[in-house]
Amino acid sequence: MKRIIDGKTYNTKTAEIICDTGNDEYSTDFRHERSDLFVTRKGAYFVAGNGGALSRFAVPDGNGYRGGAGIIPLSRDEAFTEIQRCAGYDADLIAEYFGDMVMEA
Repeated sequence: MKRIIDGKTYNTKTAEIICDTGNDEYSTDFRHERSDLFVTRKGAYFVAGNGGALSRFAVPDGNGYRGGAGIIPLSRDEAFTEIQRCAGYDADLIAEYFGDMVMEA
């Protein structure tokens, strides 16, 4: 999937997948989502995937929403929050990408 958003190209074929950000909902559930967190070669973060009518990929359809697919650019802080959710038990993975944002408790 490739999109140009605010003059920047986001491409799932050339970016590096960091972790799976989807959920375990059945595809018939409006909340289901199949997505991944990516980082581009220039260090921009984004989530790409698809989901149901109650997912972050939902698109307006008449008076409601339907499932959709797309790319969502993330700030570094948003990506840090996302990786903690999807890879929360993999401290090495988090430190690899966000080591400067992690501190000892």
